Amino acid sequence: MPQKPFSAEFFSCLISSETSNRFSLSDYFDNAYSREYDFCDTLPCELCHRSVSVTSPFSYEAANLSALCIVHTTSGAGRLYYENASGINAGYDLTKGTLAVIDCRKNHKLVCQHNIWEYTICFVSVTVLEYYLQKIHSLGNFIYRLDRYSDILAAWEQILRNTADTEIHGLMRSQELVSLFTQLCLVRAVEQTGSYHVPSYIADMHRRFTTAYHEPYSLDELALEYGINKFRLCREFAKYYEYTPIQYLNRIRIEKAKELLLSTDEKIVEISQMVGIENTNHFIRLFKEKTGVTPLTYRRETPVID
Repeated sequence: MPQKPFSAEFFSCLISSETSNRFSLSDYFDNAYSREYDFCDTLPCELCHRSVSVTSPFSYEAANLSALCIVHTTSGAGRLYYENASGINAGYDLTKGTLAVIDCRKNHKLVCQHNIWEYTICFVSVTVLEYYLQKIHSLGNFIYRLDRYSDILAAWEQILRNTADTEIHGLMRSQELVSLFTQLCLVRAVEQTGSYHVPSYIADMHRRFTTAYHEPYSLDELALEYGINKFRLCREFAKYYEYTPIQYLNRIRIEKAKELLLSTDEKIVEISQMVGIENTNHFIRLFKEKTGVTPLTYRRETPVID
């Protein structure tokens, strides 16, 4: 018996939605792939993908959909409300360059955070990838930052390039999905253990940024200290930790600032200095760039699903 179209499954699992005239959720499924091939029951398969541009207001909430969803933001910002590894529903910023791996069986909500949010969304079957999904969640965050040096980005783009709906191309996408999810797991494993043959100077930089993020750093000084060309330093650090050194440092600083904003009554200028950013105006600009809101606005908001 032919399988129910994936679009029908999606809409049957939809809890609520709000879209503008510019985009319809049915557009997600314009290039849905066949699930009639024999391998679809035993190998991971892509169900559909689409690059979209949405405007505010835009949101949808769904649950109990038997699929995984990959969302890669290319411009603007969105917000994901989703159950984390601790079972807590929380809000996550999807800014430019982030890639989120969502278990659609859980309650999840996507919201346009800026006037325009551009992203590529890809739905894939859970088959075989369940192991990878559990591993990613057990190792930490399910949101990744992709820059031009990222092996994850290369694997992701390879999947998107393969668009023919034939059995052979479907098998190729299965192989590419396994490659992508393997890279996702390896990145998290490196972050947790510092292993997987990370060069000692790269691991040392990572340790310093994580534990002494409040200290001043410059790329030129780091390159001189380690005796490595700064361009090579950026390339190699990003290979193992997704970000270039300063991008990673700023990420750590903003995450620490978020914690301080919610757990203390310290003034913004004091929090800025506590995380190693002396210029408060620069801190505010950087915080808004990474989260989509100012520190004061972030402090007032409670990111939970209603």
